[in-house]
Amino acid sequence: MSETNQLKLFISYSHKDEDRIDEFRKHTAPLKNNGLISEWYDRKIMAGQNFRKTIGNNLEDADIICLFISANFLSSTECLKEKNEAIKLKKKKGVSVIPVILSDCGWLDDPDISPLLAIPTDGNPIANFEDSDVAWTCVYKELRPLILKIISIRQLKISNEFTYFLQSTELLTKAHSQKEEVLLEHIFVYPELAKYDSLREYEKKESSEKVLDNFYDHARILIAGENQSGKTTLCKKLYLELRRKNFIPIYVSDKNNFLGKIENKISEAFSHQYDNETSLKEIGIDRVVPIIDDFHFAKNKEKIIQALTRYHYQIIIVDDIFSLNFRDEKLTRSFKHFKIEEFIPSQRNALIKKWRQLADPNYRGLSNENSKYQGIDRTTELVDAALGKSIGSGIMPAYPFFILTVIGTYETFTKSLSEEITSQGHCYQALIYIYLIKQGVKNDDIDTYVNFLTELAFYLYEKKKYELTVNEFDVFMSFYKGKYNLPISEKTLRSNLQKTNIFSPDGFNNYSFSYSYLYFFFVAKYFAEHLDDNKEAIGYIINNLHKNDNAYIAIFISHHSKNIFLLKEIIRIASGLFEKYTPFGLTRDELRFFDEQANTIAQAVLPGTDNIPEREREQDLLAQDQIEELNENDELDNEDDDELIRELRRSIKTVEVMGTIIKNRAGSLERDKLEDVFEAGMNVHLRVLQSFIELVKTEENQQDMVAFILSRLQLMEKNKGKALSDSKLEKLSKIIFWNMNFFTVFSIIDKIIHSLGSDKLIEIIETVCDRKHTPAAFLVKHGILMWYSKNLQIDDVTDRIKSDDFSKIAENILRHRIVDHYRIHSIGYRERQKIEHALNIPSKKLLAHRPK
Repeated sequence: MSETNQLKLFISYSHKDEDRIDEFRKHTAPLKNNGLISEWYDRKIMAGQNFRKTIGNNLEDADIICLFISANFLSSTECLKEKNEAIKLKKKKGVSVIPVILSDCGWLDDPDISPLLAIPTDGNPIANFEDSDVAWTCVYKELRPLILKIISIRQLKISNEFTYFLQSTELLTKAHSQKEEVLLEHIFVYPELAKYDSLREYEKKESSEKVLDNFYDHARILIAGENQSGKTTLCKKLYLELRRKNFIPIYVSDKNNFLGKIENKISEAFSHQYDNETSLKEIGIDRVVPIIDDFHFAKNKEKIIQALTRYHYQIIIVDDIFSLNFRDEKLTRSFKHFKIEEFIPSQRNALIKKWRQLADPNYRGLSNENSKYQGIDRTTELVDAALGKSIGSGIMPAYPFFILTVIGTYETFTKSLSEEITSQGHCYQALIYIYLIKQGVKNDDIDTYVNFLTELAFYLYEKKKYELTVNEFDVFMSFYKGKYNLPISEKTLRSNLQKTNIFSPDGFNNYSFSYSYLYFFFVAKYFAEHLDDNKEAIGYIINNLHKNDNAYIAIFISHHSKNIFLLKEIIRIASGLFEKYTPFGLTRDELRFFDEQANTIAQAVLPGTDNIPEREREQDLLAQDQIEELNENDELDNEDDDELIRELRRSIKTVEVMGTIIKNRAGSLERDKLEDVFEAGMNVHLRVLQSFIELVKTEENQQDMVAFILSRLQLMEKNKGKALSDSKLEKLSKIIFWNMNFFTVFSIIDKIIHSLGSDKLIEIIETVCDRKHTPAAFLVKHGILMWYSKNLQIDDVTDRIKSDDFSKIAENILRHRIVDHYRIHSIGYRERQKIEHALNIPSKKLLAHRPK
């Protein structure tokens, strides 16, 4: 037998029982001689080797772990450590753990050992046999078939045809501009799963990788997921990883109701998926894991689940966590229920990194780390914009298929000279075409479907509806056929729209667009094509951009058309926001009262020389994960809010829309139009900033806010049972107050940078900001240069902060921005020295050694 099929057997024992181990080794010699096993125990440790590390490494590499159980073993701390590690490996990797009972002891009271099948037969101790040779022969006879079975399972080879299926990314296979073929191993990122209890009440989120690691704890798993959520992709990954653990996963999918016996389908699938001459019946089913995909199509679900109970392990994939409703509740309760979640920022980042790495095999070793970060940050912004995350909670599901289709389409985007559609608009259009073409819709008929959906979306908009009943859909069909010729049958059109999941019925038989972006794409297409007839409606939309639907529609109109009416209208509306205030400049004269408090503001401090940008970025992503989860259901259009809050919301959303338009139209709008929109957007936020400054400028308001903070601190101190003096608490209240004001100003400048900034607009931004020539405009300009171009101009910054109009607050904001830039980018030693000396920014190391 080849060494690759030879199993590694780890012997865990107490040294007080060493004579018994010698007996075991003698009696199992034929297994070694025949090349079935190689054994390891601690007497093989060589002089000078690290004792614990060597044991740990050999435990990790073991295929079989034999625990030689006795009172000596159970009373040994080291033996119990090995036992615990063996149980972990059994759960994690499927390692076989076999208790060999040497003598009478309390092993049945050990919760880890007692459930395991012990040898000799029924756990009869070796010491209780009259003849020890008979006892060890019994051990040999029980161990040998187990070893042969493990080897036979290991020798199973996945067929080439099925290996291709497992690695196929289907529609994404040819989606990369610089990779001939994209495989699953190139791009897979484990999704998060929402876990539900037996009553299907939500419990918590759990990584699918963790579920796989703890597979023994989840013997029967039901995973639900929406269309294109990655259900089949997850099946493939589970299949590959379970096979590595020496399970026998068998993938079964049948979109034709799963008619016939499920056992026959599993047997047929096994024959197709594995190259072997051994039948499934010969191997046995104790390590078989049926993975049943698309189970929601099954006609007799309960009957199939009952037939599957003979398999200890099962993975069932459905479209809805509530789709299994059986008369026998025990069947449902026997499963652990999970649902595939959308990707959060950290997962999207991991996916983007993998995708970008495909373009350059040396990606990880790029000499210019900041070029890598620039590419990642640019792609992240593209993805977030396409998903709709910059405006609200999103309009497109954040699943890998959508994310990578957007990136791939954007990278390979070409359009005809007659098209006005933007690159991002083309990404949405490409997804729609993919759906239709995959369903078999002919190229000649796509225009019919697009026109139908455009009219349908506008019909919904006019009716102020998101869905139609069956009767209402019939009414629309009659209306449409009265207005347009329908060259395909109505039955075919309805069927294809439902099968593509573009416009389909829900569980209540109401028809709607499956995803928000589809509705926004088509209703905006209607407005773009009939703009002159709908100026009043478009004006209403732009005047109410604080409502997410309106914001999305406005953005999609700009994807379809660059008609100047939209720009003029949005600039007009923007000019009226906070119109009684002038754009704030952050000058010394404006902030004299604030500059007097500069010493109370948190100081900008450079990270230590041990700063690792990648680690800092990971921490930022974790924070973004939490923020996105908190904002998931916050659509920010509550009409009960007061007028100031609504006006503030309108301002923020309007500028977001303005920024999205000029980013998407950076190369197709005239320079003066781009400058007008950028300046108008920046001025909105600077007027908001002026209104805030006016609020905190008066001594009366300052005293009121400090008093409020003081009352909160006093209450906290009382609850904690501490007793800081009122004078100390008042001093702390003032520090908190001024720092809150400072970071509010900082945040508004940051909002301008990210709402309006783009590496495609650098010349436009420099022109506008230089023309305004205020400290605020300077902060915006250099904030955009740092983030979007990874360009830090120390000399220019140093010269500007010395000018007479530059306030201390503006200077402090600039220092904080530079420190934050340093924190998440690769900065060399010389550049660091220049930052420290030119801008007088201390480092953590200097502060640590500063005398007290």
